[in-house]
Amino acid sequence: MKIRGTSSGQRRIQQEIKNFSGGVNRLLEEARIGFNEAKEATNLIQVQDGLWKPRWGSAYYGEALPAACDGAKEFVKSDGTTELVAVAGGKAYKSSNGGEWTEITGATFTSGLQCFFIQITGYLYITNGTDNLARYNGSTISTYNSINTPTGLAGTRTGLSDGTVSEYAEVTAINDIGETVGSTEAICTVNKVRDQWTTGEKITWTWNAVTGASSYQLYVSETSGHETLLASSSTNSYIDDGTVSINPYVEPPLSNTTAAPKFKSMEISGNRIWGTNDPNSPYTVYFSGTGQDMGKFSDFFGGGWVNLERGGRETPRAVKHYQSGTGDGRATILCSTPEGKGAVWQISIASSTVGDYSFSVPSAVKVVGSSGTDSQLSVVADNNNIWFFNRRGFFTLGPEKNYYGLLRTNELSSRIRPYVRGFVGSKIDTVCGYFYDAKIFFSVPTSSSGNNRIIYYDTERMNWVVDWSIGAKQFLEYTDTSGNTHFLYVPLSGNKLIELSEDIQGDLGVAFNTTYISGRWPLSKLWKDFIKLKKVYIKLGNPRGSINFEVAGSTKSGGFTSIGSSTITPQYSMTGMGYDLMGSVLMGDSSGFPTTFSDSADPRYIKINKKLRDIQIRLTTNSLDADYTLQSFIFDGLQLNTNPPSSWKI
Repeated sequence: MKIRGTSSGQRRIQQEIKNFSGGVNRLLEEARIGFNEAKEATNLIQVQDGLWKPRWGSAYYGEALPAACDGAKEFVKSDGTTELVAVAGGKAYKSSNGGEWTEITGATFTSGLQCFFIQITGYLYITNGTDNLARYNGSTISTYNSINTPTGLAGTRTGLSDGTVSEYAEVTAINDIGETVGSTEAICTVNKVRDQWTTGEKITWTWNAVTGASSYQLYVSETSGHETLLASSSTNSYIDDGTVSINPYVEPPLSNTTAAPKFKSMEISGNRIWGTNDPNSPYTVYFSGTGQDMGKFSDFFGGGWVNLERGGRETPRAVKHYQSGTGDGRATILCSTPEGKGAVWQISIASSTVGDYSFSVPSAVKVVGSSGTDSQLSVVADNNNIWFFNRRGFFTLGPEKNYYGLLRTNELSSRIRPYVRGFVGSKIDTVCGYFYDAKIFFSVPTSSSGNNRIIYYDTERMNWVVDWSIGAKQFLEYTDTSGNTHFLYVPLSGNKLIELSEDIQGDLGVAFNTTYISGRWPLSKLWKDFIKLKKVYIKLGNPRGSINFEVAGSTKSGGFTSIGSSTITPQYSMTGMGYDLMGSVLMGDSSGFPTTFSDSADPRYIKINKKLRDIQIRLTTNSLDADYTLQSFIFDGLQLNTNPPSSWKI
């Protein structure tokens, strides 16, 4: 603020506002919002050093799918080219460069369920938590089809007599993907405990063969319900003579993994596929084997599972690859709780060997004091942290500064907390996010229809922008064969993908409204003082279309009211080369077209001439071609030495 004297002895006050780096503040009342913050920034984006301008536009990308899209993902083929894979109407389709969609045969999906994708070892894995896990190899889709649990398990004594010792057993079947649950428990009574058997004393366990099984695993115990692994068998029988050590670490699976678990969240960590959010086993986190056993979830193939606080309050929702506090890679599990706090767990894998059998042993550790997520698709990794949403706000997981080996979760949505509280509770599990252009985009539900708005956190300017009047149920990127990357989203309805880009005007060819509203800024150092506001200046960069400029303020007699408005219509200049002859010189062989330029620093002002205590600025547009960059405001007036309004007296 500059204050200087005038010829009449009054002090002239000139104040410039040119720093808008605070983003949007919905936490404070407008009278307490800082000069660098906005009360509202609908359909705006920040550019350069934090200047406001109308946001990116949207347009349909590619051809229409046969039905509404349930999820899409880029797939990189073996030759290095890319294609889009989408699921719609219960079928999978592929497309390149926005061209026609072609059906991919081999699998069907339940229509209307959100699909999730990861690519590894040349396959694109597709899951929705209900249908069998599917994988696409660039040509066809195959599904993980389960095999039946063995039946008819029975034990026959040889060299042993009937007695008071009970030997219990269960058997599972294995295919090239995983393992079934244990069979019905069988009992064989003998006269000796197993450790005391001698040569010739044995139990022969037999069961019915299972179609599609490549082998079987036999679990035994002398206590009912506590069977652990004895041995594998390639046939439907096994002779237990007491010489093979029982592996106490491997129990029968709780779920059939021969079709792979029906989880929703998938991630690659430690060269394994990790999965969780299984509707049939809500506390379980699965992991596959590595190398050639990637995608095989049985412990027979180096896979396995671990239950996180089974029967407790925390339910795993999403798995992400992240670091431990010391920087080691870890499978990181984000859980939800009914009140919304949740928790974060990290799992590491150790390899152990008992006899000739090697197996993976998971170790799960909870991050102390952590918060988790209610929405799987909201979990996003930026360059340093993991971002996620729960009922209490938007949080990050990252290392604690100045403390080696510690991870922490912090809420970063305090300035928009009232906005977050307005989300529809029944839809918060659909919040989705994506890291793009150094921004964490989130689509959020402010209505019962679902995710109808987009907000973002700017990781460079460290502020929030709220909100955009469009919504998505999934974000993704696709790089076409020309090397152009498209930022896309799956809409809540309709059968076309939509692209967001700064090179697109409007939403699907229709203009959207933009609104910038400042806080109520005091015009003097003391909020009680009034000034005679002469003019309000505004400087816009490259304005186009019609831009509505309105000023409101607290007058001495009329309270807070609108005190001036105008429509800014940019002044254009035209230039061009190739307009035939310039004297005797021909500059080109075409008639040419003029190029339209707008001013990169276009100053305007409104005359006010009113006694004001504070001021608020409103800038709006509603036309398809409207654009600007808000660079600065200047308030120009005279300090008044006047008594306060009589209405203030109490």
